Amino acid sequence: MGSQLAEVVRLHDIGFEIIEPAGRLAQLVAYWRHLVPMGLPGRQHIDPVTIGPALLPHIFLADAFDGGARFRWRLIGTHIVSHAGTDDTGQELEATLSPQMRETILGHYREVVRGLRPLCHRSEFIGRDRRIYRYERLLLPLASDGKTVDMILGGAVFARSIPESGRDRQQG
Repeated sequence: MGSQLAEVVRLHDIGFEIIEPAGRLAQLVAYWRHLVPMGLPGRQHIDPVTIGPALLPHIFLADAFDGGARFRWRLIGTHIVSHAGTDDTGQELEATLSPQMRETILGHYREVVRGLRPLCHRSEFIGRDRRIYRYERLLLPLASDGKTVDMILGGAVFARSIPESGRDRQQG
């Protein structure tokens, strides 16, 4: 058990790399950008039919409260739930994040709320199956009044699983 905990801590030290969205996440940001000419889009502008069935399992929504002081999961796509091993819909974001990464991840959400602009990261993720996944996460601001961010539209793509042999090399 001790070695598994050390593995978790070591992975959290890797951190997050800011990237340009690609693939499905590029499709999601393109969809969001086509809504922007009307002002910062709100949840009321999002059309799941237009987003399409290939992208919907990769999408999540999080409510933002008090200028980004708190967040709550509103919707989590099935692709994300299958990798996370749990559906945290309705839960406070803070309660669902690992203690090691809580402030970093909440900081990403707050940056989107305050900066009024998208943010995309690549990082490592440990699934409930204890496998290591590389994933990319996109955060997009939504504002029902066109100005104040009250929701985050996000996407997550789990790019690949690191094989056991690769994990052994990482620990060496």
